[in-house]
Amino acid sequence: MKNLAKIASRIKIILFAIVILFFACNPAPKTERQSELSSEEARSIAKEAFLWGMHPVAIYHLRYNYSQNDLSPIKVGLNRIAWFRKPLKALPKVATTPNATTLYGTGMFDVSKEPMVIIVPDIKDHYWSVQLFDNYARWGHMIGSQFNAPGKVQRLILGPDWNGSLPEGFSGADVVQSKSNFVGVLARVALTDNTDAELKIVNGIQDGITAITLSQWNAAGRKLVRAEDVPGTVADYPTYPGMETVKEPGKLAGVEFLRWVGLVLNDPSFTKQTDGHKEIEAFKRFERLGLKAGVSFDPDQFSPEIVTAIEEGIEEAKNDIQALSEKGVGFNKNGWDFTSDLDYKDTDWLTRACYGLIAVLAPVPSRSHTGSLCIKDSEGRLLMGEHNYTITFDLDNMPPVTEFWEMPLYDNAGYFVDNPLDRYSLNSYMLERGQLHTENGKLIIYVQREEPTDPNKKKNWLPAPEQGFQFAARFYGAYTPLIDGSYNMPGVVRED
Repeated sequence: MKNLAKIASRIKIILFAIVILFFACNPAPKTERQSELSSEEARSIAKEAFLWGMHPVAIYHLRYNYSQNDLSPIKVGLNRIAWFRKPLKALPKVATTPNATTLYGTGMFDVSKEPMVIIVPDIKDHYWSVQLFDNYARWGHMIGSQFNAPGKVQRLILGPDWNGSLPEGFSGADVVQSKSNFVGVLARVALTDNTDAELKIVNGIQDGITAITLSQWNAAGRKLVRAEDVPGTVADYPTYPGMETVKEPGKLAGVEFLRWVGLVLNDPSFTKQTDGHKEIEAFKRFERLGLKAGVSFDPDQFSPEIVTAIEEGIEEAKNDIQALSEKGVGFNKNGWDFTSDLDYKDTDWLTRACYGLIAVLAPVPSRSHTGSLCIKDSEGRLLMGEHNYTITFDLDNMPPVTEFWEMPLYDNAGYFVDNPLDRYSLNSYMLERGQLHTENGKLIIYVQREEPTDPNKKKNWLPAPEQGFQFAARFYGAYTPLIDGSYNMPGVVRED
């Protein structure tokens, strides 16, 4: 028996040695992530990650400032609307390409655990809208004065995976299912005049709009709840140390931008397009850079050569965006680039990234409003603050709208330009009220850095910055010529 035991022991030792020798001679195949990453591959994937991620990153940053960033002046928490009670100014810099003719309300909601409720009373004599967007800047639903018959409007917003019981009191038309567990709310109420009396009226309208989680609404007795009275929910989405000081993620270089892509990928409330082949395949490639759901992105994992390649890829993406911006993404007329959602495809990541970099949340559905970007004068030269310009409208051919039009001016980063008049745009309400000077059937807008000495020109003055600038005109309730770009928008003419 002892001999048999010795033999068995020797056999085990031999087998163990064979196993060790086998694995030494035949190492386990490298995973895709472990295999060597070339500089060219890193450059290509980084470019793709920037184009895919720019707009979702911009929205993630916006939500972070509203719901998590303790240094943000607009932090109010999750699942409530924050109203601007006064018109936006140049400072603080809150968002790119806002308008100055409406008072905004913005809310960041998470419907992964329960639905949200929106209640709007009957609002007369003022433009208003409440529009919902997701993490891809897709506008899923909108209500407002130009969409709904007069009277109270209510909505019950469900998450994509919601399967619970529904509360009584909502009709089928009131129930909306979001494509994402993240629901952004953008509300607007028109400010038709720059007076204290008008501001008081609009603030009253704001107080009547309720956006709240279902449980909080039930707890409040299903009654109106002012935005400021809705308890803010503490947000706990992925973060990294130091991100609270980031002002514009789109300006970050290399791995610093990829950190934000990693946050987006690791946020389950930012519901991904699981049925989108292009995105699914891209996510597989992103894993080569350590960008993967469930894995924290490590910016220190790369060699200096790969870091440089990533920076080059992202810079190449930004250059492509700049080229597209200068070319235009819509229909060009006299230097104005008319944009609408009719020819926009979410799978066109270059265009989506372009909007995310220069006009977050664009394009807005044309049934709400359209826009027209302008960065060049009538002769194709970039707009610069060192020159004086005019824009001349024929009063018989003003932009055709059901609601109102607005002509805001921004610096090249998309922010209002600080000026002593706090004037950032001109609009159709000003024209209707006689606040703009017209003569011989014309409305001439004067765009320049220095304040005009002529009082009539000063009425029509849009202050420009010292450096480059741009326009993003808005047409609320646009008629078809503003949707297909056939409207003869007057060019920006350089006068010196």
